[in-house]
Amino acid sequence: MTTSDKEYFEARFNGLDKKVDSAVGETRAALEAKIDSRFNELRAELHKTTADTVKWCAGIVATALLLYTTLVAFLMNNAMPRATQTTAAPAPTVIVVPQASSDQQFPGHPPTGR
Repeated sequence: MTTSDKEYFEARFNGLDKKVDSAVGETRAALEAKIDSRFNELRAELHKTTADTVKWCAGIVATALLLYTTLVAFLMNNAMPRATQTTAAPAPTVIVVPQASSDQQFPGHPPTGR
């Protein structure tokens, strides 16, 4: 092999190396861009899922707290016997009628013979 052949092949290999490097570099850049876009989509979906989960958990906790409070209030009002208040009977009403003589007792009638 002569030096001119050696130089020819080296030039040729260097040209192929540059072509392969540029093709691999473009493919690698395209692949990295595709992977990054997919990761960004997954990240957005994860954030949405997390927000939905937090919303549902907060709703469930609020509902459970409301039901618990309602149940406790219902049980406190209905399960325990109520203390009965003993109220004294009202004092009897006494009507005092003055005693009248037998003549005045039945006006218009003859007096009875007592």
